[in-house]
Amino acid sequence: MDQDNGSPLTGLPPIIRQGQCPTFFEVGDYRFQDLCRDLFEREPGIAVCNVYGPRGQKQNGIDLLALRQDGDAIEVGQCKCYQRFSPTNLSSASDEFFKYWEDHWSARNVKRFILFVACDLSRRQIQDAIIDQRQRFRAVGIVYEPWSNAQIRDKLRTRPEIVRTHLSPPDSWVQAICGSAAASFPTPSTRELPGVVQAAIVNQLEGLAALVSGDVERQLELMRSAWREGRRKEAQEWVASLRADQTRWSSLEPCVKAKVLVFEALLIVQTTDDTSRAQQLADEAHILAPSEKQARLRALIAHRKGNPEDALNLLAGEDDVDSKNLRAAILLEMGRIKECQDVLQFGSEVGNQ
Repeated sequence: MDQDNGSPLTGLPPIIRQGQCPTFFEVGDYRFQDLCRDLFEREPGIAVCNVYGPRGQKQNGIDLLALRQDGDAIEVGQCKCYQRFSPTNLSSASDEFFKYWEDHWSARNVKRFILFVACDLSRRQIQDAIIDQRQRFRAVGIVYEPWSNAQIRDKLRTRPEIVRTHLSPPDSWVQAICGSAAASFPTPSTRELPGVVQAAIVNQLEGLAALVSGDVERQLELMRSAWREGRRKEAQEWVASLRADQTRWSSLEPCVKAKVLVFEALLIVQTTDDTSRAQQLADEAHILAPSEKQARLRALIAHRKGNPEDALNLLAGEDDVDSKNLRAAILLEMGRIKECQDVLQFGSEVGNQ
């Protein structure tokens, strides 16, 4: 992370129009880093996240170190509180990390690298550079995710407690970013309750949001089973009902929303010719949760568009049963019988281990 003088700001400039992204670079380097730390720690599967080294200490190309709940794997983050970001900045950020790859990170089981950027990353040149960096990190087994100000804002939509902690004036920013999600679980004015009571209430509301998300995740698994069993109308009606319930939908955690959107897209691509709508839902899910797997969905969309080779490339390396079955079906359709048999044989051997 780049150094600043640490002087706090009184607050961000106000939102001028609905949907405008906050200018996170206004908060300063260290406050932006703390915001990213809190957001990273709420990611699914993360046990704890800490700033990697105090001010002035060598950080080996990262700013944040997150321990995962599933074992000894870790995820790392780098924070760039920039007003403008270029393809060169993007490449340099990766270079900072890989400078310490051989001597430090290669043996640490790093699974994901998140680049937190306080400004917009939508320029075509930057998007092309992102594709290059994703390939660069994939070569060493790491998922690469750049989070722009838009992604950070979307991640904060169900995290009013983080918004209150780091953005000022807090009530205005909670309303601007969290909107109906915050209204679903209203919180009292900070002037009316002691800090310890505020913290307790915020924790309770966050727990309620997590409870709703957990319930939807369980129902989603049941709907996936219903779909496999041929009860398609039941699955479609459940998705439509959930999406129509704005209070419930807005209170879901981003990762759960992404899973529902991917499922909805799968339903569409398997029952209609509306690949544009399926693609739109897939893109929305990626913005909410870039780490959510979409290989099978993207492959189905490519296949439906008449690009079977693209579909096969998207499925390369995917080892779940559904992906292998889809790969085998596409190969069979293309007349590549031997390759189809190899995929099915390998899947059978894995299943019997």
